Order: sequence, then C-alpha cells, then structure tokens
Amino acid sequence: MIETRRFDERQVSIRATGHAQFAKPGKDIVCAAVSILLEHTTQNLTSCHVNDDGVNYNADVLNIDEGDKRLLRALGNTLATIAHQYPENLSFTTKV
Repeated sequence: MIETRRFDERQVSIRATGHAQFAKPGKDIVCAAVSILLEHTTQNLTSCHVNDDGVNYNADVLNIDEGDKRLLRALGNTLATIAHQYPENLSFTTKV
C-alpha cells in the first residue's frame, strides 16, 4: 500500500508498507518497480528525508519547488498506472 499526503503546497509525505505478493521477495516485479520509483524520486527531490526499514518506507518532502512538483506528479501517475495494472498487488491513494 502506498499513500501520499499533501499537507500544503510545500510539504508532502509518502508512505509505503507491505509487500506486493506478486511473487517471492527478490522475484517480485511489482515491488521492484515501486522500490526503484520511490528511490529515484526521493533521491532527486530538493529536500527529502527518508526512513526505510525494509518493510515501511517513509519519505517527508519539504520545501517543494516546481521541479519537485513535476517529479511527484510523475511518481503519482506511474504508481497509479501500476496499481491499475496490478490491483491485487498495489493500492495507491493520495490525500489532501
């Protein structure tokens, strides 16, 4: 399950929990896709603090600029596409 929450125009949180259960860990294409998308996005944001314990992925994005907004929109669009293609394996929600 992945949830993004926008607190205001300058702060967003991203929370991912669980395993997609598409295949065994290490062979799961849904988990691999989501993991690399989250890593790519959070590593390229202006100001992002990540806590990842291997099961729960929490990212707090601060001081969002226009480039960050584009990255976050792209992340949301891609996660929504994956959730549509694999509805039993990924739940994606956005809250304001």
